[in-house]
Amino acid sequence: MARPCENPVWPCAMVGAASALAAIDGVGVVIHGSSACYFYADAVIPDPLNCTYLLEHEVVFGTEDRLREVVEAVSPLCEQVAVVNSCVPSTIGEDVGQFLDDHNAIVVDAPGYAGDLGEGFRRAVAALAPVVDPTREGVNLDGCISTDLFSTGNRREVERLCGMAGIPVAATYCRDTLASVRRPSPVTLTLVPDMATGIGEHAGVMLGLAGVRNAFVRLAALCPDADISPVMDETEEAEERIVIACDRYLRAHDSPVIGIVAMAGYAGMIADLCTTYLDADIAFAASRTVPPEGRGDIVYAPDIGSVRACLNGTSPDIIFGSAYEAALAPGAMQVQVTLPMKKSLMLCNRPLAGIEGALWVIERVLAAGLSSC
Repeated sequence: MARPCENPVWPCAMVGAASALAAIDGVGVVIHGSSACYFYADAVIPDPLNCTYLLEHEVVFGTEDRLREVVEAVSPLCEQVAVVNSCVPSTIGEDVGQFLDDHNAIVVDAPGYAGDLGEGFRRAVAALAPVVDPTREGVNLDGCISTDLFSTGNRREVERLCGMAGIPVAATYCRDTLASVRRPSPVTLTLVPDMATGIGEHAGVMLGLAGVRNAFVRLAALCPDADISPVMDETEEAEERIVIACDRYLRAHDSPVIGIVAMAGYAGMIADLCTTYLDADIAFAASRTVPPEGRGDIVYAPDIGSVRACLNGTSPDIIFGSAYEAALAPGAMQVQVTLPMKKSLMLCNRPLAGIEGALWVIERVLAAGLSSC
């Protein structure tokens, strides 16, 4: 039996579904639930959202009238209405789709008890009914979720690298038009594996320098017209810069002790980079999402109790995490890489994926170590 989640620190399926759909141009999202559901989603999703703001009356006597009222108001403003079911209407068991037959709305059942952010994201993409078009050129980008503050930087960095290799970008899940996401190409690059939908043939994960190399070697086989040599050259140059900077640091400083709490893909990438180039001691690597098989070094920490357990008995110099870890371990240098990110201003579109993402991770470790001297 699964262990109960005490004080969860990661958004639920409703937020994941709303973030996926709201990022698609032409889609108007209606969260079918209470004001609390809406305001939490609105706090972490940068795109416009709508809500039915259900009250006790609708819960007792039915939500059809209120839902139709909101959908009718939103419909003229968008190409496609998408309704995301939250816990209350899903528990009631109403046939929401039947209420909206005359509106041709997409309905995604994504109550919080269905799973976490990634589960909702995948349910929403599946509801869009994408069908691979074998004639469409380019590569899809998968795992681009707007609740991740690095998502825009990740997308732009991977678009840059694909452009260097002469590979056009096809559909992006999710930051695209409705027509595009319904017609993906046969090949897909993944930005963050925790949010991957599995559309198309997987070409690789764009995290870390090794991930970039492996992905573009695979792309060279799948896209015969691509020229990956500029990307491979830049990857080699970036690695040389990292090696030189880390060697200089280690001549004057001990290897850092690092704690990590992030999505599993980010946690593994940060741990691998820091151990490879800085011989870092990883005090703990924890994930808000379920770690993949083969990553026994990453523990699942979806709640405050799990995070506190990771911190017990450790004294990391640097913690990659969120505002929660900053509060639990105020003595460590903090690098915020996951929700919630508070007291950490981020106006630029900074990537964690691709070559620039790897450079930024090492830069942050070296900067944190130098500032503590």
